[in-house]
Amino acid sequence: MDIEKLELFLAVVDAGTVTAAAKNVHLTQPAVSRNIQQLEEELGVSLFDRGSRRMTLTAAGRALHARSPVLLEAVRRTERETRRAAERAFFDLRVGTVDSVATYLFPDVVGPLKSVFPELEIKFFTDRTRALLDRLGHGELDAVIAAYSGAPPFADYHRIGTYDLQFYGRSDLFSQLAEVTTEKELQEFPIVQLKPLPGQPTLITSETRSFALASSLATIKSLVLGGFGVGSLLNFTLTEAERRQLVRAKVPHDPDCALYLITSPDWSGDTETQITSTLVDALMGAYGDY
Repeated sequence: MDIEKLELFLAVVDAGTVTAAAKNVHLTQPAVSRNIQQLEEELGVSLFDRGSRRMTLTAAGRALHARSPVLLEAVRRTERETRRAAERAFFDLRVGTVDSVATYLFPDVVGPLKSVFPELEIKFFTDRTRALLDRLGHGELDAVIAAYSGAPPFADYHRIGTYDLQFYGRSDLFSQLAEVTTEKELQEFPIVQLKPLPGQPTLITSETRSFALASSLATIKSLVLGGFGVGSLLNFTLTEAERRQLVRAKVPHDPDCALYLITSPDWSGDTETQITSTLVDALMGAYGDY
């Protein structure tokens, strides 16, 4: 099936008429009509009921319209992967991580990865888990290292370790934090937290007198160690000396949340499998150092 004819079919559906579609795609009306007819001949069906002024889909047209986005994405993904194969022979790695991994774990992964694959080109991105998984699903990333509660929504993943966020504060300033067991009690303290995404919960209320909204866990850590307030930190972001300065609340966090390496469904060749194995070993080694 010709991808350009399929795109013109969608343009006609969206515009309602061949004339309007032709104007939108900067072609002549006869050129669009001819492409639609060729597509119908190729499929052996009529896609539009031409009995009215507006182009109304037939049953076959409705079936094709429902499947067209999936077909187009599959073709575009194939084109992207084919171009990548020609340019790099798949010897590059597009990896995305959450900020905590980028700051504290991934720097210790680069060396082992490059020692096994000295010619490997790494293209590195940081973002929130939701955005990274969306890019992975659209074929824009090969691998994602992110926190997820429960099993990730992809078939190919490796669990690296727990992602146990705990609330910490300076022991000399917030010693009473050790007795706190609920988030409501936490709200009595100055709060340091990541800026929440729409719909995400927050500890900050209209009654919170002192708070900081941070863009990274590194910023939260700096503010907590500086004595600004109480914030959630991960075990692998703290050194032993830093832990000795802090006191931890007894507020439970999500026990099902863990750190995962998640790879693309298209990331399945021998080289890709070896890169994945090297990534897992290096990540677990870096994680275990904490």
